[in-house]
Amino acid sequence: MSVEQQVVTVSQLTDTIALLLEEGIGIASVQGEISNYKLHSSGHRYFSLKDENAQISCVLWRGRTLNFQPTDGMKVVVKGTLSVYPPRGQYQLDCISLSPLGTGDLFLAFEALKQKLEQKGYFDSDRKRELPELPLSIGVATSPTGAAVRDILSTIERRFPNVTVYFRPTLVQGDGASEDIVAAIEELNRTPASILIIGRGGGSLEDLWAFNTEPVADAIFHSSKPIISAVGHETDFTISDFVADIRAATPTAAAELATPRTLQDLLGYIDYQSESAERSILGKLKDFRNILDSAGNKVAERRLLDKIRIHEQKFDDLEMTLNRIVTHSLTGMHQHLQSMESQCRLLYPLSPLIRGFAVPMSGGKPIPKSESLKSYTRIELMRDFETALVKVEKILPKKMF
Repeated sequence: MSVEQQVVTVSQLTDTIALLLEEGIGIASVQGEISNYKLHSSGHRYFSLKDENAQISCVLWRGRTLNFQPTDGMKVVVKGTLSVYPPRGQYQLDCISLSPLGTGDLFLAFEALKQKLEQKGYFDSDRKRELPELPLSIGVATSPTGAAVRDILSTIERRFPNVTVYFRPTLVQGDGASEDIVAAIEELNRTPASILIIGRGGGSLEDLWAFNTEPVADAIFHSSKPIISAVGHETDFTISDFVADIRAATPTAAAELATPRTLQDLLGYIDYQSESAERSILGKLKDFRNILDSAGNKVAERRLLDKIRIHEQKFDDLEMTLNRIVTHSLTGMHQHLQSMESQCRLLYPLSPLIRGFAVPMSGGKPIPKSESLKSYTRIELMRDFETALVKVEKILPKKMF
């Protein structure tokens, strides 16, 4: 019975699509450029294969050997079958073999500039500045029409509504974009902003190229204010990311780094993610039991290995998510503790002594402000580093300055 003659679940429809792709196309050989390559701790390798008009996700399972090291920008021929990753509802290329063709021109230019700037010290960690703990004004340079500006401004408003934002609309792609980014950084350096965010949404290497130019790198390097680079998505890296004082995975993450977050928010977020992870793991175990229960079915037997690999990939995604959560949470806690330390120093009752003030005392106890010194013949004046015994000879009226 065809799917149009019955109501099916999302999972059933996805399984049907997977069968159509596998049986309808079979093994395909595809040429393209590697992007966002990642070797996971599980041994599986994930990457995108792209050309100037399209891209497709690829996975190379552990156990399938390679005689070379894949890198971003490398042109390759992939031989494999099409499959579906149900949690994201996306098709992907299940690689059987991978062979190199060469390296893209843009990637070669990227690597050449990266090596040049690294030798000049542009990436040195000791020159990168700490971000202010509580900025009251933030400069933002990005496109006025993209999703990035909405993400940045809405995140700042939600997390720290009292901050002043100096927004400089900026070209982020195409002719003149590199020059406009340089001008934006220079203009925002003349504002009262204490920290700058530059960035845009994700895209291909060509789309992000304005942030891979030497003039932009020079402008970031010579900026008088700390800069957060937020270019593309989490897996995108540009020259701007390496030169900036800190790199944010996304524009939203940049806004979060630039604004304070309470300890209660962090603990609540960690608790929520822990509960979500527990529910997800329990769900995976239930799915495995269902797979084993249906192992007698001929179709289920054929797809058992595919389903096991899908769950392995989902576990890999979960591990990467939890690592990001823990790292982000520890950073926020450290900032909160530093803020609390500063507040305690301000509230310390004897802190005025450090600034040169003295406290009148009698018998080792401070003399209250409301009590006159007329009733005392001798008093003690306590300073930060010494105490003087003073004889009271005459009480003068208060002088107005």
